[in-house]
Amino acid sequence: MNIYQINTRPRHLRYIYFIDESLPNETFLKLVFQNQHYWGGRYNPIIPVKDNKILPGYEQIIAYYDPDIVFYSSSIDIEVVKQLRLFNPIGYFELGKKPSSRDITGVDVFYLLSFFDSNAKVMLAQGFHNTKNTLLNFYRINFGLNNTAVVSDYEISKKYQQVIIDGEKLKEINKIIHHDKPVNVAALSKINLNTIVLRSLKYAQYDDFEIIVAKDHMGTVDLLYYWNRGLYQHKNLMYVTLDELKELCKDKFFGGVLHDLKGDKSVHVVSMTLSKEEIEALIKETLRPIGFNTNFFYKDISMFPFEITDGNGLYERNYGEQVNTQTLVSETGLVHLPKLSFTNAVSYYSQEWAVDLEIKADSAHEQQRRLFPLTTQVWHIAKEMTGRINLTRNISIIINNQRTIADTFKLNVPSFNDLARQLIIRPVVHGESTETKIIDIGPHDASNRLNAFIKAFKYNFSSINDFFSDKFWVDILEYLSTNEKVAGDAITFSEIFQRAEAMYAELGKQLMPKGQSWFNAENLQLGLKRMVIRLCSYQVFFKGFNLKCPMCSSEFWYHINEVREVINCKGCLQDYTLPIEPEFAYKLNDLIRNNIFQTRTTRDGNLTVIRTLGTFRFNSSDAFQYSSQVNLYDDYHSNKPCGDLDILCLENGKLIIGEAKYSSKGFMENKAKSLASLAEIAKQVYPDVILLTCSKDENKKLEKAKTGLLHHFKDWPYTPKIEIMTLSEPDYFEAGGNGYFVY
Repeated sequence: MNIYQINTRPRHLRYIYFIDESLPNETFLKLVFQNQHYWGGRYNPIIPVKDNKILPGYEQIIAYYDPDIVFYSSSIDIEVVKQLRLFNPIGYFELGKKPSSRDITGVDVFYLLSFFDSNAKVMLAQGFHNTKNTLLNFYRINFGLNNTAVVSDYEISKKYQQVIIDGEKLKEINKIIHHDKPVNVAALSKINLNTIVLRSLKYAQYDDFEIIVAKDHMGTVDLLYYWNRGLYQHKNLMYVTLDELKELCKDKFFGGVLHDLKGDKSVHVVSMTLSKEEIEALIKETLRPIGFNTNFFYKDISMFPFEITDGNGLYERNYGEQVNTQTLVSETGLVHLPKLSFTNAVSYYSQEWAVDLEIKADSAHEQQRRLFPLTTQVWHIAKEMTGRINLTRNISIIINNQRTIADTFKLNVPSFNDLARQLIIRPVVHGESTETKIIDIGPHDASNRLNAFIKAFKYNFSSINDFFSDKFWVDILEYLSTNEKVAGDAITFSEIFQRAEAMYAELGKQLMPKGQSWFNAENLQLGLKRMVIRLCSYQVFFKGFNLKCPMCSSEFWYHINEVREVINCKGCLQDYTLPIEPEFAYKLNDLIRNNIFQTRTTRDGNLTVIRTLGTFRFNSSDAFQYSSQVNLYDDYHSNKPCGDLDILCLENGKLIIGEAKYSSKGFMENKAKSLASLAEIAKQVYPDVILLTCSKDENKKLEKAKTGLLHHFKDWPYTPKIEIMTLSEPDYFEAGGNGYFVY
């Protein structure tokens, strides 16, 4: 029985917006205001698209994000975004659709005031929505000052010193910001993060304060820069139009506001719509006269989006919530939803956040992470919860303060067979559950043999790889599988030792006398005996005796449990007395033989499958699950499968399906029927990887098989990664190691 460690961590919702570059400025501003009012909202990328193409440079940005939800403008063909295969959100939703299929939600940033002490001042708006002030947009964008605060803002912030900005106070707002330094909405949306913050050492320093000056309100290019520049590490940003800046600089306190925002650094003044000459004139004539102890410099930003040059900066911030750990003693149990650290209760209106869920299984031998393919149905695991598989291959569930009533949810950790059934029959694609033509899966004879083989090795793929990559033992197993001598599938220890001596002679290595070197016959015998013990413990070999009947001269192998003082001959059925000191003979288990050879001359593909799984197990660290070969069925009324999969496994959460052949020429048989069948299956189940593997690649036919498989995806927009693998030939690499010599 497994014991499961469940790690949960709440975080803010993460969005990405794909907008047409011609989106009106007013619509863009509304999007900015919405995001700044939610926890973590300032770090949601807004990506411009023109003629259904993402503008140059932005793909490098979005590759680092893992959004829960993707929104897009109605004019954008969302298939263009889906085909990037960069995201796995709960869905793709159209902005401005009536009625809306999903709202932009989150957790009200005012709850984050709990990070401040009760003496903190909070800036709130009141009753100036009809005020004719040309600077309202400036204060909304840079300080989150809504035209009129909603009731919840007043209620949540009532324990703090509220600084109410009405129509009259708006005239002296710069003085208030400079002297009182109140907390504002825009600042709150940037704290307690759990997201990626980009770095660009070459173009964007970490302590930069930039003033982004737009020529006017007509376009969005400067506003777009302001928003996405915020994704890179920085100190402060300010967005302002040319007319707004000139108006602001008439206020003597605005210079103090700039001074507070810059800290002890200089200020860069940038623009996408004003020339260098215009910016430098603006600095000289408008900014320097009001900027006491402040240096202003022009900065070229034409290369934005900036190259991401500091790899160490691309990590998920740990400034957010803490991890909570629980333990389940079975595959099914109740998991407590973690509380938000900054509030006891989220209320007033519909608000949402996410909880990331990590599962680790503690067995008797090891701890394994349970990672999942992107096509996993989350509600089968986190019962009745809305969620997705995130890009770390863990589970993210969505919590709604009005719909999630209970403090717990039921978790069911699926077996791999149950998970595989869902992945093949009903995969989730782009957030939507789909139905494939496959209605059931099941084992067949070859898979039963394979399972029994792996079980014989106590599910230890490392040991399987050790023995089946060692030419000495592979030669012995093949010899016992194909030898037609009487009792030829059994071997004595003396024969094993003689074969070892012959191996070292072939390698040009001379065994030394005892006392002169560890490389001696006695030491070798001890090492070989230790390996035989291991093979007997795995039931690769059975202990017994080759005994010759004195009456009929027939020689038969007898299991040790069959041997008594009196032996009954298997040939003439006469009894005879057990000889004195018979030598042990180790018989190859037929189960092992049948996974290597179908007949004495025809290879079986099972060993290729087993060794392939072993290779993935070695590479997958602590997150590997597999199934033996499975038959696929598309008709409840027929026992005839419509296809099969030789390889079906998860490596670090990636779904891998594939075909295994002993020889690569097998892929070309029957007009490459196996490749066509594999491609058809892949187009339905959306695997991460398709694998073609063989033990022997003849005339580079494995590469030809890959080319042939790719042809089936010629017009398919979601071509999976196709990999080929030729298993390494067994060698004598371990022959000089401590596996053969004890001392």
